[in-house]
Amino acid sequence: MSAPRYNDVVNKGTGVCNKTCRSLKIAGKLTRDGAQACAVMLTWGWEPLEDYPGAGKPWPARCIHCGAIKPKKLSHVQNGRGGCTNCAGRDVTGESARELMIGADLEPLIGYPGSLQPWLCRCSRCGHIGTPTYAKVRARGHQCWSCRSEKIADALRLEDEVAIASMLEKALEPLVPYPGSTERPWKARCAACETVLDPGPTLHNIRGQQGGCPTCAARGINPARPGYLYLVVHNGYQALKWGIANIEQRITQHLSQGWQLVARWNFDLTGDAWAFERQVKTWVRAQGIPRALTADQMKYGGHTETASLADINPELVCQYVESLMGGTSPQSPPGARP
Repeated sequence: MSAPRYNDVVNKGTGVCNKTCRSLKIAGKLTRDGAQACAVMLTWGWEPLEDYPGAGKPWPARCIHCGAIKPKKLSHVQNGRGGCTNCAGRDVTGESARELMIGADLEPLIGYPGSLQPWLCRCSRCGHIGTPTYAKVRARGHQCWSCRSEKIADALRLEDEVAIASMLEKALEPLVPYPGSTERPWKARCAACETVLDPGPTLHNIRGQQGGCPTCAARGINPARPGYLYLVVHNGYQALKWGIANIEQRITQHLSQGWQLVARWNFDLTGDAWAFERQVKTWVRAQGIPRALTADQMKYGGHTETASLADINPELVCQYVESLMGGTSPQSPPGARP
């Protein structure tokens, strides 16, 4: 059965059948014999490795320029869309990606995760750990938050008078001369509570509305100060949470809400702890595990770094972190959940 349109029959000459017959006519016009198909492939730089399979079907062929073997469709090749991705530099293997990162002074600590995924690496220039992406390193070269911070600090270097004025505006009295960089901690005394901050805040954070006295306002994280990565669980919510901090109050906040501390890993720089936290989040989410809680359930924030205990075991998270750190055991205080 067929339901052709009068206009098609009169003007297009496709006959009374607009299904099987029409398809056969179109296929007949597009059909090429094997010799013609091979000639087209060779013209565009592809040497067929098998007999012509027919229009629209993948055809294994070897690039005559680089030798790469690819499944190409004749229609794509003859329309100019069958170029060699290997010759164009778009084929990426784990080894080639690793060589590019090393060439950019970044040492990968895990296998290649994909061009747009965070890749845990150690900077060969300064030793700090970060999570640049392959795509960004390939496009822009070396990527390191620590090295970048030093360049920014040089560009934002302030006169001593301006630097001191910025500290005084935040009620912080400098106790030593200006260190000369907006990214270096500056020892100071809080004018409100008399707390001596050593190491103190950086001018970068002070001028960016992120710095101040942690005793008066325990908010914000300074990546240049010592910090830690932690893992806690909540039996009521049946959830686990990971996070970073450089103040002890963060753990206290969670304990007050019914969480239990499972493990803790200390770092000389909170920026390094943040890199590991981001890698843990990428690893968990890559397994298809969603967040377990909402913002309303987390009084002190951090719901985006949660997962259900039904989906993942805390011990597996600990093992994964330890594998990233080279087998370092977590610093679990007495009373922590086993």
